[in-house]
Amino acid sequence: GESQSVVGTVRGREQALADEFVVLTAHLDHVGIGAAIEGDAIYNGAMDNASGIATLLESAKVVAAARPKRSVVFVAVTAEEKGLLGSRYYALNPTVAKDGIVANINMDMFLPLFPLKTLMVLGLDESDLGDDVRAVTAAMNVGVQADPEPQRNRFIRSDQYSFVREGVPALAMKVGYEEGTPEATIAADWTRERYHAPSDDLDQPIDRGAAADFTKMIGDLCVRVANRDTRPQWRDASFFKRFAKPATTENTVDRPDAR
Repeated sequence: GESQSVVGTVRGREQALADEFVVLTAHLDHVGIGAAIEGDAIYNGAMDNASGIATLLESAKVVAAARPKRSVVFVAVTAEEKGLLGSRYYALNPTVAKDGIVANINMDMFLPLFPLKTLMVLGLDESDLGDDVRAVTAAMNVGVQADPEPQRNRFIRSDQYSFVREGVPALAMKVGYEEGTPEATIAADWTRERYHAPSDDLDQPIDRGAAADFTKMIGDLCVRVANRDTRPQWRDASFFKRFAKPATTENTVDRPDAR
């Protein structure tokens, strides 16, 4: 069978940067119909990942109103649950110039289950996008943290990794929590009880304030990255820097540290 991704673009306002692209992604698929649990076989995917798609759509409104310097591509990718297939296809066969893609911001199951006091950022210290996200969170008086459970390898388990493999600096974000807190318990309980289960539906506790704050943060972050003077860069110490593509003649100007 076939399954489509859905793509939309807001063109950048600055001629010199309009052919560079920040790509926002969220996956639109879920499990669908699966083994029945308590008589229910419909796997709804409200958090995983209708929440991310909602943020993608709201961010598109913010970006369109702001009209930043660079262009921004919004990609609702398919077949994430089948192994990142939609994002992998897009990263290899984008609708824009491949060497013009400068960053990826991905929203996948960000879990607004409690107030957004801390933003969990997967890939926080891998690239200088971490500086942008810290500026945006500080403006909203929200803390920022790297993944508190790195053993789960979440940075390479969702659609941002399709772009990382092509050398593109990327981030993914969730509503954060500190280990050993009631919020950590809520998150663990959700993963155990609702992750990839029919109960990931609209009849579950949702912190709508956290969802709104998270969505505002993503929109602001996207505009900030699209207005940067320089292309995002991997940190020298990052494991993922090995995927970076050599600079071509035309983008060396934007990448003074290109090798």
